Amino acid sequence: MPSLKTPQVLLFGAVLTVGLIVALFPFFPRQLGIDEGNVAKRDLVSPRDETFESQVLTQQARDLAALAVPDVLVPIDVAPEQLRKLDAAAATIADIREDGSLDEAAKRRSLLVLVSRDGTDTILLLSDDRWQRIVVEAGQVLGTVLASSIAPAAVDDVRDGLIQQIATDLTADEVDVVADLVEPLIVSTLGVDEEATNVAREAAREGVEPQFQTITRGQVIVEEGERIDATAVEFLEEVGLLSPRVEWETLAAVVMISVLAALTLALYVRQFPIPGMVTARNLVLLALFIAVPVLLAKLHFSLVLPDDNRRFIAYFLPLAAAPMLLSTLLGARLAIVIGLIQAGLMMFAVISLPDLSLVETIQPIDVGRVFFVYGLGAVIGAYAVQRADRANQYAAAGVLVGGVIAGLLFAFWLLEPERTASEAGWMIAAATTAGLGSGLLTAGGYVALGALFGVTTRVQLMELAQLSSPLLRQLQDEAPGTFHHSIIVGNLGERAADLIGADALLVRVGCYYHDLGKVAQPGYYIENQLAGDNPHDGMDPRESARIISQHVKAGMELAERHKLPERVRDFIPEHHGTRLVAYFYRLASQQDPNVDPALFRYPGPKPQSRETAIVMLADSTEAMVRASEDRSAERIDVLVDEVISERLAEGELEECDLTLRDIRTITASFKQTLRGVYHPRIAYPEPSTQERGARLGRFRPGRRAPPLPEAPAPYRARPPTG
Repeated sequence: MPSLKTPQVLLFGAVLTVGLIVALFPFFPRQLGIDEGNVAKRDLVSPRDETFESQVLTQQARDLAALAVPDVLVPIDVAPEQLRKLDAAAATIADIREDGSLDEAAKRRSLLVLVSRDGTDTILLLSDDRWQRIVVEAGQVLGTVLASSIAPAAVDDVRDGLIQQIATDLTADEVDVVADLVEPLIVSTLGVDEEATNVAREAAREGVEPQFQTITRGQVIVEEGERIDATAVEFLEEVGLLSPRVEWETLAAVVMISVLAALTLALYVRQFPIPGMVTARNLVLLALFIAVPVLLAKLHFSLVLPDDNRRFIAYFLPLAAAPMLLSTLLGARLAIVIGLIQAGLMMFAVISLPDLSLVETIQPIDVGRVFFVYGLGAVIGAYAVQRADRANQYAAAGVLVGGVIAGLLFAFWLLEPERTASEAGWMIAAATTAGLGSGLLTAGGYVALGALFGVTTRVQLMELAQLSSPLLRQLQDEAPGTFHHSIIVGNLGERAADLIGADALLVRVGCYYHDLGKVAQPGYYIENQLAGDNPHDGMDPRESARIISQHVKAGMELAERHKLPERVRDFIPEHHGTRLVAYFYRLASQQDPNVDPALFRYPGPKPQSRETAIVMLADSTEAMVRASEDRSAERIDVLVDEVISERLAEGELEECDLTLRDIRTITASFKQTLRGVYHPRIAYPEPSTQERGARLGRFRPGRRAPPLPEAPAPYRARPPTG
């Protein structure tokens, strides 16, 4: 399998480094939960020396300076309006006095709206002349009063001294009536100039110097039991307890951890290439898929740790789903490595949480618990789903992950001196949520993720393995011999792949479709020549070889047209590699010993994976054994050894990662399977006289036997196509 090139490795490492720096960047949504007005549950102490401008104290001083500035007042002309109101009131009273339709009680009720009860009695007893005198005096007094400057705050004082300004020739009752009429109409003759007042107050604010505060490390900001005021909240913010600052040491640690983790994974994917992970797009997606769970974990931990209430909420996240998804798509080995590195990064995220130790404490046991729960959960989950192809397997994997997490939580719980039995329920809830959640996310997400990465999923392979799929139906109908050969090769390859730990399902599907191109000209292949005529008889060997090798190109075109996954398409050219079309090459070399072998080679490439190499060996072995007249167990063993030795000698297995141990296992598997396929059968003796009589007795003399049903269309004899 080709390894990643240096630019691809650098791209993966760079994207992963940036992603991890973003994920681990010292930003945390949860800060110290203190609000103004709260009561401190313990002493809050400054962790550093700090001198700062106190916005709270500065604002308070400026507010006091602004409040000390009086309103700026300017004269306003209110006399005309107030005199009009007086004239209106006097006219109303005169009308009531002169209204003959009203009795005395009704007049009193109407006058009470305008004057006091005593004034009502006086007005009803006055003569017209004295009433007119009161009206004139009221107008004069009101005009005189409103001609002076009356501040809003002095209105009540002016009203209190009103009687002293009324003429002395009036009786006491008449003076009270004048006061009743004038007093409500006395208002301020000075208005507030808002703009000038604001300018003056702003000038007073600006004249206040900033208020600076100094606090030393270890100084108590708020004592236990004290109420927290705005000044204390400001102190807590400035020393970093409410909004921790990004320290350069923490940022440097984040960068170093991110670079080392990314470098480790980049070297791993270079050393152990992953099928399908060779494009820049897929490498970027893989890097993001590694970094995003770390980011989610860090944000979650910052919200729920330290776990003072002991609810184990930090372990509810189904983060094992990420390595489990990678295991189903890219292999368990990569998923386990990524899962362990992610767990280590999550542990670092817990260690780098803000320093809230003066208020809340993260215990060392939390750090170890995070690594073991999410690390071992990832390992077990990745192992459990590496070959899963059914829903119940994902459910079982989720249960297994949940069981491991529950065991780990219980083990750490036993180490804690302060523990209660009620915490067992929270641990079980956390393990169940994380385990089953991971299984469900894996089952529901791996198809979508496979499409995103362009990786062939188990579901796709299971669908393609159905013999009722359209392409296999077409192969069965148009090239039945090839179809039967593919089924036997599938049995050979699947068993061998399972024994060496290769992808057995992929091998079976690859076997089914490896000769798909033969449907284009099925009659040119011996297994489909049911009538016995061979169109190659009399043809030039070069032309025959060209036609035979053409099935590779035809198969690729048909596979692309039907959108077969890339990993399945790889079996079509790689199962022949760059081998010779040996039969026709040897015929041609008999005619011309100097014939060019290149004219008789398949286009290749050589097998690039263990799976395609297995199919090459299974295809050649099955064909060789089928062509042999002697299919005894001993002869089968010899033929299998010859075929595999020949492929090794030809160098066709040089570009795949089959080991010699794998080849020995494959050889033994082929021998065992082929012995079962071509097992000997016992020849039956001729039927006895009694059997013949019983058969003949089923038909009465003179009655014809019923006709046999006509064979289905695909099995009728047909001339070979060219």
